[in-house]
Amino acid sequence: MTHVVCIGPHIVDVLVRPVTEIPPGQGGVLIEDARITAAGTAAGTSVDLAKLGARVTSIGAIGSDSLGRLLRMLLADHGVETDRLVTREGGRTSTTILPIRPNGERPTMHLPGVTATLTADDVDLDLVARADVLHLGGPDVLGPFATEVAPGLLRHARGSGTTTTVDLLRSGAGPDVLELLRPLWPGVDLFVPNDDQLRSMTGLADLEEAARVLRGLGVGTVVVTCGAEGSLIVGEGPAERVPAFTLDVVDTTGCGDAFTAGLVVGLQLGWDLPVAARLATAAAALVAQGLGSDAGIVDLPSTLAYWAERGHQVGFPPPSAQQG
Repeated sequence: MTHVVCIGPHIVDVLVRPVTEIPPGQGGVLIEDARITAAGTAAGTSVDLAKLGARVTSIGAIGSDSLGRLLRMLLADHGVETDRLVTREGGRTSTTILPIRPNGERPTMHLPGVTATLTADDVDLDLVARADVLHLGGPDVLGPFATEVAPGLLRHARGSGTTTTVDLLRSGAGPDVLELLRPLWPGVDLFVPNDDQLRSMTGLADLEEAARVLRGLGVGTVVVTCGAEGSLIVGEGPAERVPAFTLDVVDTTGCGDAFTAGLVVGLQLGWDLPVAARLATAAAALVAQGLGSDAGIVDLPSTLAYWAERGHQVGFPPPSAQQG
């Protein structure tokens, strides 16, 4: 079983849908659905990885409030190892309120909480060295950890044979993030931003050109998610486009986390990156059809079945279907 250590933001998401407007004054409106989920680029990815069959250890800072206890429970319910989560006494757990629009768009109202209080003492280096993959989620919101700890942590992981993956949390990363994280980039095997983040970071409209800026800073491979346009893989060779599945979107929350989880699992299965990216695309598509970051995905076999039924949309069926 692949062992993945996920480090970064652990957020409680409170989602309601559909929301077309906030009632004025003390007015009210009825909704169709509401959920509370474990989310964030570490916790959300952890849940999806566990669903896809990985052993997952999640590391992050949470508050000593009831939401922190709830977050532990939500992660544990999916089999994620939570003993490495750090509780900050008197602190608040990061929380996001998401009123989901009928078309799946998701404006946010966010309480930062204690996410940025993570320190070097909170991470077991031996655990990282023994893992198959280290996923660092959202270094752009981790405060001093991102610049003082993460670069050395990624070097340690790679030196131990652990694959390193990184994504971002903020939608508008900006050029300051590109520069702020400069010491971190040489330790990243796989960087998975979305198209808005990559364009915002580099100031470049062309995604391939923008991705090659990151490669020039030391990143091994960049896989850019582009929503309904699929994804773009930029490594040593020619860039490759991976199409998206056609679907009716309910909520895009957590699609990036699901994509990263599928990518990691596919690569750990020994698949080439374009094949792993199609598993990632299937995982993200399933999440987009439900409410919340842990919606849609049940397990690896059903995700592969979803891909197999729609293989013509992304070029070919999964490897097992091809072989069978």
